[in-house]
Amino acid sequence: MRGGTVVSLGVQTDMAKLPCPAQTPVQGFKVLNKGRHVGLLQLAALAATGTTFLGPNKSYKFVQDEESGESVLTCSAFRLLEHLDLACAVGQLLNETVLAHQKVFRTGTTGLLFMTGVWSTAVLECLHRGVPVPDIVSEMSAALESCSEVCKVRCVAIEDVSAVHDLQKQIHSFNITSQVSLPCNPKAGISQTALLRNAHESASASSHHVRALPAAKSAGIESTGGVKATQSKQRKIKLTHSRHLNSKEDNSMQKSKLESLPKVSCSMSSGSGFVNITHLGDVLSHGCVYGMNLAIDANRLQTEKEMRKNCSPTAFDVCKIVTFVLPGLPEEQSCVIPGFLALVSIEQASLVRHFKDRELQVVLINGDLNEKYRHLGFNNPTHCRNVIENLDLLGRNLEDEWLNDALTALLKVKVNIVFVEGVASTNLTQTCVKHNILIIQRVKNNILKDFAETTGALPVTYVTHVNERCVGRGVCVSMWRETKAGKMMSVNITARQSSLVTAVITSSVDGKLQALEDQFWTCGYRLYHALHEGKLFPGAGAVEMLCLGHLEELVKKDMHVAADCLSQVPDGQYRGTILQHMADGWKEYVATVMCNTGVWSSKLEAYIVINQSLSHNRKGASSTSDFPELLLYSDTSSNGTSGERIENVNAYDNVTVKLEAWRRALDLVLTVLQTDTEIITGYGPEETEEVMWL
Repeated sequence: MRGGTVVSLGVQTDMAKLPCPAQTPVQGFKVLNKGRHVGLLQLAALAATGTTFLGPNKSYKFVQDEESGESVLTCSAFRLLEHLDLACAVGQLLNETVLAHQKVFRTGTTGLLFMTGVWSTAVLECLHRGVPVPDIVSEMSAALESCSEVCKVRCVAIEDVSAVHDLQKQIHSFNITSQVSLPCNPKAGISQTALLRNAHESASASSHHVRALPAAKSAGIESTGGVKATQSKQRKIKLTHSRHLNSKEDNSMQKSKLESLPKVSCSMSSGSGFVNITHLGDVLSHGCVYGMNLAIDANRLQTEKEMRKNCSPTAFDVCKIVTFVLPGLPEEQSCVIPGFLALVSIEQASLVRHFKDRELQVVLINGDLNEKYRHLGFNNPTHCRNVIENLDLLGRNLEDEWLNDALTALLKVKVNIVFVEGVASTNLTQTCVKHNILIIQRVKNNILKDFAETTGALPVTYVTHVNERCVGRGVCVSMWRETKAGKMMSVNITARQSSLVTAVITSSVDGKLQALEDQFWTCGYRLYHALHEGKLFPGAGAVEMLCLGHLEELVKKDMHVAADCLSQVPDGQYRGTILQHMADGWKEYVATVMCNTGVWSSKLEAYIVINQSLSHNRKGASSTSDFPELLLYSDTSSNGTSGERIENVNAYDNVTVKLEAWRRALDLVLTVLQTDTEIITGYGPEETEEVMWL
């Protein structure tokens, strides 16, 4: 889309009018780069347009064409860049980086875009302070590697994420008898931790769906001591839900209560335990409840299909999910159904009703279905020249001959339905309807692959190559809700052994359909990556806070080293400055997420809370009541050993996706930095003699 105006919440942003950072260096630093780093300024300006996409409360943006006046509604970083007129080279690099990440992971592009902007600003600030470019490149690369290694240690297994949720649900379902009361004196009573532990023991004894936690700290529970049994005439404490401490006469009552507990719906298993997909989807939704609910339903249908085949549930297979966009209906009508949906004409719809409750034979064509189609490896014969293509010698042409041959091939194998990956000939489609043959065109490659596996069909390139060995069996087709999309009607096509499912995306606002579809795929791939890797990062800014604290510790150590070396200039004299500005980028990320939640009204409030939290962590404080929306880590536990504390976990992030987004963002920033330095900005002859002018 031509033009560069982005409209969000009534605010228009013109990329060419964004202010540039101040060019005044800090006193005491020598300026080594006098030119303006235009590429970094453009990166920061472009990335600033995607700040509202962070956090659970995402804001839609309109990208308006200044020439035609048309606008597009976007809610993701890659769609935003896709519709901007990125004429500059830096914009193209940014777009290609974001699209490459989107193509591989299908999620995480907003974080990539944001970190590209804040780290571009960090590099600019370092340049204004006179930090040499080689130091910036080496120190920022080493810092990101160090932070990545620290974060990898703090991963949480997806079984533990689900187990904590299941445990909390079952705790609320226990009915403690009236004799049990919590005393005011903590030394003589039962702590909440003890109750959690005892409840977990009894729950694990009654149900194999809840995995025992490996340690209390991995579940966010701090041990405060064991249960002390006290014999008192005034008060008699009785644990009816412990398999170790209850009396024999209470066994029957305990068993009946445990049997009445609600079963936890766990539909996916891993090597070490069961995973509650519903809760896993909740913590990965990041505010996209619409898309995650559809993704969970898709997983449920796939799991039920596998169980009907007496097979153990496999991992969530996003390759067997397709989307079907249906405008005009409200969003509440969105659903997930088995098989896949296709649009057919009114004439073909009458044929579908004829096929009701019948198993059909299918042929798969992995190309276009017309006379002029040739596969990519086809070579025209040499020394031949077409004089005329329409041979009317007998009143027939090449199209008629091909049409007759194609129809003959299909009738010979008694096929009922044909899937075409490309476009089918209109004449052949209409002719086949008269012979009770249904042709479905524009079928995606993953659908062809699934039906080839489940029906035994062999895909062919040309319809004239069809024979008995290419035909698949066991396909069913039916009308879906008798819903019309213009002059077309939707049909549902399934196979007995197929795990293919379709997510129907509906909205009464046509402009939201693309955004809703993107949100669904984002949620689906978050769930897929989590189940595939088996581990997650604590989200809601927790990992970024961990990196922020880690870099501040490195800065503090660097300051001590500099103080000890006053007589000589240390090798890493700029390390503290570089790390501090890099940490400011993560702080900006956390503050933006906090503001987008709606709890904090300004960046100033967010920064105050962040600084207070970092101060608490430095002092080893155990309370995070002033920071309820973030998951914080403490570097040292009470006994001085390395540990961690997990509280208020309500969001998680994919491990590889986040680490790769950071790496791509920093690689792009450093690439633009070096390009600006070597080509655009240039060096003066008084600064270096080792640069070759291009």
